[in-house]
Amino acid sequence: MNQRPLNSLSGATPEGRPHVPPSADTVPRSSTLQSHTRTASPVAAQITPSSAPVLQGSTNNAPYYKKVIESIDQLPSLPVIVTRLIQVVNNPESSADDAAKLIEKDPALTSKMIRLANSAFYGIPRSISSVSSAVVILGFNTIRSLVLSASVMKLFAGSQQVALDKEKFWRHSISTAMAAKIIVRHFINVRMMDPESAFCAGILHDIGKLIFNEYMSNEYAEVVAFAETNNISLLDSETKVLGINHAAIGKVISDKWALPLDLEYTLVYHHEPVAANHLNELVATINYADLIAHEAGASLWENEPLYVAKDNYRSILNVSDADHERIYQTLLDSLDKSAEFFSIIK
Repeated sequence: MNQRPLNSLSGATPEGRPHVPPSADTVPRSSTLQSHTRTASPVAAQITPSSAPVLQGSTNNAPYYKKVIESIDQLPSLPVIVTRLIQVVNNPESSADDAAKLIEKDPALTSKMIRLANSAFYGIPRSISSVSSAVVILGFNTIRSLVLSASVMKLFAGSQQVALDKEKFWRHSISTAMAAKIIVRHFINVRMMDPESAFCAGILHDIGKLIFNEYMSNEYAEVVAFAETNNISLLDSETKVLGINHAAIGKVISDKWALPLDLEYTLVYHHEPVAANHLNELVATINYADLIAHEAGASLWENEPLYVAKDNYRSILNVSDADHERIYQTLLDSLDKSAEFFSIIK
């Protein structure tokens, strides 16, 4: 394999960096990556064109800000089962039966959990026939990851918007998730991190792009075309065309869905992990996994340029060239499993 050196993974020069209030310094610090459950709050009152998070030096195009915020207001809430499951996972008093009883209220979700637990993707050596067994064997964080992934995919399953190729989008997201899990589990001693938390963060890291595609499809088609024509990253193109980007709206999406703090920080800071403060190791892992997924061919179009901030994962993670080669090869060897995961979870 002709491996590119680590410092050549960038395909575009950043013109600014996402800045999203509140600052990471305003969030209570924690020595672990335990998720924090929050109550969903109305979106429209939280952000205005003048206060919306943007890349520094962006165009500040007020009409698009208004449309973005109105679009997120239209976004359906996550199913009650998902928010309840997040609460159950975060409660140290919860049992596997508590989680299983919630999942079993949704027959389609139950079927997906059983199929995934028995798939080659997880490689469990014995047959699993009940949700409670799946929860015990796979663990709470894996179940949270699967339920969140399935629920978010279902929200956008019927969309006919075509600014983005959704199959390629999910292929990239799942490949990023798999790379993140490989990084945490096998190659980098990332302090206090759970591989399944990294997997879930990898799947959801680019969800802002789907929001643009769903509710601003015509404008986002211009973004994609501008990126391809000018050979720049989607992040840079979003900023130039819309005046706001998919990372900058991550905080608002997280509030709308009451996502745990680890996922919120991933949505917001996955292009500038240094700014993620006490969660910077998780976010740096996603930043690095994103790059590896692109390098492995899981991109939205051929030779799609990447946005790489000056202070990226290399400022946080100790990745040697040998580590990079092993992670890359392991991901390539695992990509067939990503197709199976997608076929079950979608």
